[in-house]
Amino acid sequence: MTRKSWVQDPETGKLIPKEEYQRYGPTSAAIQGDIEPFVSPVDGQHITSRSQLRAHNARHGVTDSRDYSHDFLMDRSTKRINQMTGKTPQAKQERISLIKEALLRHGSI
Repeated sequence: MTRKSWVQDPETGKLIPKEEYQRYGPTSAAIQGDIEPFVSPVDGQHITSRSQLRAHNARHGVTDSRDYSHDFLMDRSTKRINQMTGKTPQAKQERISLIKEALLRHGSI
């Protein structure tokens, strides 16, 4: 009895003998084109290449908003709103301790 290795196809979920499995999708490197030149809103420098942009961002401690996905931005926005409106676990704990302090101060506990 010979042993076989199997691979689960990510699309169909079926097990396929390893020697028969063919991976679909890009199998080579992707080449990214250069950026459109622009003027930096940070210091007014004319940026014409990705290497200049990387150096500029490192020098000024900034990041490019195009590096962040929509999901990342929505998640950060939700976290920020929760923090500002006091819906984080830390804010809830702080409210509870402030209420306990006030009750102790005024002799209700």
